[in-house]
Amino acid sequence: MDEAIKLLWKNKMHPEIYNSNIPWEQKLFLQDKLEHKHKGDFIALLTDILEYALLPDIEDYESAIAIRDYIKESKE
Repeated sequence: MDEAIKLLWKNKMHPEIYNSNIPWEQKLFLQDKLEHKHKGDFIALLTDILEYALLPDIEDYESAIAIRDYIKESKE
């Protein structure tokens, strides 16, 4: 796995989260999950989001596909 994907700077936001087009509160939430639940492993965070997108009550298949493709590209 590319170490840049797992990179987490102390007291700063992961660049993929920071550069996303989501509201600031969601960025802070994701950064917190990345730091505390996933120990800086961005792919693990994405995998959780992917699993959430596939839940029967959510069924956000377009997002799931985009996340799946991002994960696949990052492993190449």
